[in-house]
Formats: sequence, structure tokens, C-alpha cells
Amino acid sequence: MKKIAALILSVVFASSAFGASAPTQRYLVATRAALAADRIGTLIRDIEPTPQPQNRNVVTFQSVNGFAADLTAGEAAALAQSAGVRYVEPVVERHAFDLVAPKTGNSDAINPFAQTVPFGIDLVHARDVWPVTRGQGINVVVADTGVDYTHPDLVAVYAGGYNTFNTAIPPMDDNDHGTHVSGTIAAQDNNFGVVGVAPGVKLWAVKVLDSTGSGSSARMITAIDWTINQKNALGGNWVMNFSLGSTMPSSLEQEAFARAISAGILICAASGNESTATVPAPLDYPAAYPDVMAIGAVDSTRAIASFSNEGSGLAVVAPGVSVLSTVPVGKGTAAGVSSSAGSFVANEIELSKRGTVTAGFVDCSLGNPGDFPAGVAGRIAVIKRGSISFNAKAHNAVSAGAMAIIIYNNDGSSLNFTLKNDADPGASTFNWPVTVALSLVDGQKLLANGSGQITVTDQADDYDVFSGTSMATPHAVGVAALVWSAAPGDSAAQIRQAMTSTADDLGATGFDMVFGNGLLDALGAAKAVAPSKFGNSGTPAPAAGKSRAVRHH
Repeated sequence: MKKIAALILSVVFASSAFGASAPTQRYLVATRAALAADRIGTLIRDIEPTPQPQNRNVVTFQSVNGFAADLTAGEAAALAQSAGVRYVEPVVERHAFDLVAPKTGNSDAINPFAQTVPFGIDLVHARDVWPVTRGQGINVVVADTGVDYTHPDLVAVYAGGYNTFNTAIPPMDDNDHGTHVSGTIAAQDNNFGVVGVAPGVKLWAVKVLDSTGSGSSARMITAIDWTINQKNALGGNWVMNFSLGSTMPSSLEQEAFARAISAGILICAASGNESTATVPAPLDYPAAYPDVMAIGAVDSTRAIASFSNEGSGLAVVAPGVSVLSTVPVGKGTAAGVSSSAGSFVANEIELSKRGTVTAGFVDCSLGNPGDFPAGVAGRIAVIKRGSISFNAKAHNAVSAGAMAIIIYNNDGSSLNFTLKNDADPGASTFNWPVTVALSLVDGQKLLANGSGQITVTDQADDYDVFSGTSMATPHAVGVAALVWSAAPGDSAAQIRQAMTSTADDLGATGFDMVFGNGLLDALGAAKAVAPSKFGNSGTPAPAAGKSRAVRHH
């Protein structure tokens, strides 16, 4: 230890010739042995032998031999030549992998009157496992923008965490990405909001991304350090979710991921969102590192998402298009219509006033000036889409005295209503009433069967819809938790093998670089590791899984 410190110290003294005014950037310094924090602190102070040395922001690592520091290019080059240093590399950027998507239909929207089960829960057969386990005993770490641990769907499951930006405060989400990811994994089954794949887990959060969704490889290593320490202190089985990354690898980060995997932690990471419908992109990092489960995305029809990155290291795919989940309290929206004909999940029409209106309703056809009967004043106008713009319909309804507006679709296409268009430049300055959208079927049902008063609501809420491989990854983590909870004595490698070998084969027969080993099947994987718990006393699936080739990295 002393020899290494002396070697680096000599480099530091030599590097002072580069001058205190030289610009610095963040570097990872891989050493040949562990350096105590006080040794590195002395080293860094001696870089700038002035009464007030430049702050080098040193962070030491435990899972790997090395540290992060702000260095000049000259200092980094000099350190790289030291016998006590293996290599020096700049930190690389890491960012959240999500695409904010408009709601495309009622299946995407939150039901403000009851709990909504997002489509992905059943697409991966999570509810088929719940009679046996909901993930109890499994620890899940979401390394992301943090989590809103006050969220009503997450507060009961949140176990704690760590903030790499400020260790003195909890990892509260100041973005929305980490909370959305967390809800897909662990939102509670509590008759409101949404429910996650594995609502019985213990949820931990490590904040590695800032309010803009950006972070670095250095913070990723710190997250792994923290998780290994927690696992060593508390025991149990641990899964990590990385819905983030970039195209750039990092050697020291890769060492940290390898260390976590060797410690028995199962790691899932998003494959990346750079593909297009015509040009596929390779796996991003950390998904591309060996033995990390790289997760691609499919939509509700099991078709590959056009943005989902591909490659030989792709493990499986999971739901990642128009995924409904939790967001920080008050940052989402909920719209709906409640009537004697039933409750209908609605979509918010952009620029709508927030609020709730209860009144009688009137069929106002297409919303032309002559379509409004005298009785619409003080009531809710129900208008069919088409003929004229939403802006014109709304102006006409308000002129006729309507208190709120429901616009229902004119065909069976997906709902994708927008008020921002060149044809209606005045839409943004109009004082909109509460205005929501229904599907054609629901609009017709309301008109045909409804009577008396109805309630229309458009409120700030705690749920929203995102797309991305970021959204697919927590589905995989939730499945891993269910499967591991069914067979807690198995290793992370065995759980991973069960997940890949029982995945529903999509695309080309066997493994392919678009779908990997296929779409996750929680029930199939759980049966493979714990057949007796699912009414099957037979022998579990062999290690090779299905007869088709199973490839992982």
C-alpha cells in the first residue's frame, strides 16, 4: 500500500508542473491494489501545493481497485505511466433510456376510479405466479434518477437507498424516470393506481442520474459498491435494474459489473433506444457487458419496438411501448368519465382545464354551431370527433353554455388527440373547460345507456405512460424477483438461465439478435426452478432449457 502511494505521489509532484490553471475533467484511475482514502487524499492535496489546493472531488471505490478524481490531461497522462496504476480513463456519460409517449388508447390510460393492471403484467404472465409468490424476500435495487418514496403505490415497499450526488439526503426522484421504473417492478396491489410485476419485493433506490436523467460511469461503480455492501450486511438475493447507459464502454465500470455478478447479484440492463425501423443499433453499455442480462422491448402485440437495440448479447425482450406506471406525485394525469352506464377511462386532451365536473350531459353531434340544443347550458357536451377542429368544437360548446366537454372518436383508431396544430393557432390562448377524450365504443355506450348526471374528471395524478427499453427492463427485473422468490436457494445464474430458457420464442426460430431468447414468461421460468410449487412434481427443465439454442453473454 505504501509503495503504491509513493509511486503515485511521485507522479503527482511531477504533474504539478502542468499548472493549477489547466482545465480538469473527471477520470477513473485503476490501481494495482486498493488505496486507502487518506492516502488518496494526501496524494490529491499534493497535486496543488498551494494554501488552497484545487478540489479534486475524489471518490474511492470498493468493488474495484481504483478511484475517480478531477484531473488535468497532463496529470492523467502522468498517472497512467506509474507502476502503481493499471490505466486511467475518462468517465463516460450515462443517461436514462425512455421516450415519453402519448397515450394511444384507453388501455394506456390510468383508471381514476379503480386500480389499473398495465398490459405488461399479463404479457409476462406475472399474475399466474402470484398465487405462489409476489417476490417476497427479494431485494431490488433501481439505479436511476431516484424514487419518489412518498408515492402511495411505493411507500409501503420502499426499503431505503443512497444518493451519489449528495450522500446526506435520501435518493428522492427529481426527474420521473426512476419512479416510473420502480412502479413497473413493485407498485402495490392496493385497489388503486397500478400494480407492478412483483409487488412483494423490497425496493431500494440508488440515485445515479441527475434531474436531467444524466450520470456517469463513476456513479455506476458507486451504485455497485453500495449494493454489494448492502448484500454483505443484510444477506438475501439481490437484483439490480439499470434502465440507462450509452454507446461508450468503460473498462473500470465493466470490472465493477463483473465483481457484482461474481458476488451473486443478478443484473438487468436496457439494450438501448437508438435503433430505427430500417437501421438497427448494437447494444449499449452496460447491457453489452458479459453476463449482464440485456433487455429489449416489444409492444402489446409482441412486435419488436422500432427503437429497441439488437445484438448477439441480447438476452430477452419485455413490454416497453406505452407502459403505464408511477411517476412522482402530481406529475402525471388521470382522466375519466363516470356514469350509470359504467366508468370509462379517458385521455386528457392537451390544454384542458384540470378539474372535476358533475352534471347532466347532452349529445351535441359534431359540435357545429347548430348542433347544440338549448338544454346544453350548464351541462356536459358530448361531441363526436370530425368535421371541424377540437378548438372550434370547444369554442362552440362554451358559447352554448357547456360546463365541460367529452369528445369521442369517430372511428376505431387509437386515441392520439392533440390541440397543437397550425389550423388552430388560437387553441393555446382559449380558456378551455375540462375536456377529455373517449374511444368510439365508450362514447357510443355513454350516449346509448347513460342517463342522469355523469362525472368528468381531468386531474393531476401520480401515473403516466412512457416507452423505451427503460420500461422493458423493470419487467425483466420483476420476473427475476418472482422466479427467485419461488426458488430462493438457487443462484443468480440459475435464475437467469430459467428466464432465458423458458422465454416465448419470437421471430426467427431459436435465438436471434432482434428478440434474443424471446419474450419473458414468469410462469414458465418459475415452473422450471420450482415445479412442485406449481402443481408439477416432475423434473425441472434441464440447464440447456428448450431444444432451441439459448445464447447469453
